[in-house]
Amino acid sequence: MIPFDQRTGKIWYDGGLVDWADAKLHVLSHGLHYASSIFEGVRVYGGEPFMLTEHISRLRGSARVLDFDLEYADETLHAATLQVVAEAGITEGYIRVNAWRGSEIIQTAALHTSVHTSVAAWELPAGYYAAADALDKGISLVIGRYRRPAPQYAPVKSKAAGNYMIGTVSKNEALRAGYDDALLLDDNGNFVEVTGAHLFFTRNGVLHTPTTRCTIDGITRACVLAIAEREGIECVVGDLAPSFAGEADGAFVCGTACEILPVARIEEHHYDLGGNEVIQKLISGYRDLTAGRSDVEVPNVWAS
Repeated sequence: MIPFDQRTGKIWYDGGLVDWADAKLHVLSHGLHYASSIFEGVRVYGGEPFMLTEHISRLRGSARVLDFDLEYADETLHAATLQVVAEAGITEGYIRVNAWRGSEIIQTAALHTSVHTSVAAWELPAGYYAAADALDKGISLVIGRYRRPAPQYAPVKSKAAGNYMIGTVSKNEALRAGYDDALLLDDNGNFVEVTGAHLFFTRNGVLHTPTTRCTIDGITRACVLAIAEREGIECVVGDLAPSFAGEADGAFVCGTACEILPVARIEEHHYDLGGNEVIQKLISGYRDLTAGRSDVEVPNVWAS
């Protein structure tokens, strides 16, 4: 894979397109030193950004949680994203939208810093999130040593760069141990998510998923819940202790980058991927939704 700083093309940066190599920020930017940075990842299907309005709404909400405002209206960011995708000629790909505090001051408080915004897009190669055959073979998960903080301890409802430190360390350790990803627990020792995706279990035809008390409200998660409702699949949202992994008959993770991926193993617990009709229905329903073949409606709960 070509390193991202060595690619060519255009990036939308603070109001206009610039050459990929010229999209730079100063090393003394507040967003780099104090993690006052937020982002959204958006998938492109058939040349169209998927759930773009919802992603931009969540970006704006993330900024509010970190005590700053975006410099551009939602309509401007929407148009910028379409421009970047068209400029790159992307059919199937990934978009990254970022906003961060600038370099006017380097100290904890940042009441008067500028806010910068960028939009970049690229083709998404097979195996970007997991192995190319992960949809068929499933992924393996191990419980990570770090826990997601409770909402009174950290700005967990912001898709903030700083909230991903735990994920980076945990996934690195999981990969070194021979797993594909790490499961993160909350302050009470219950399941929350994997490092970059939400978690679902199946048991006797019923979906079970943790609450989002300690993490962002996932857009793909909302799609899964809407598809399940349309399909008549019961879903229970609540606290799930690690012991539930042994009670479940299936599991999967979902997110913008990974879409819906079955889980083959959580530590010593193994799942049969072949006969899980619930997971197969959801995968099929999600494909229809991303291809524009579904009339399932996903409310934009991130708009305010």
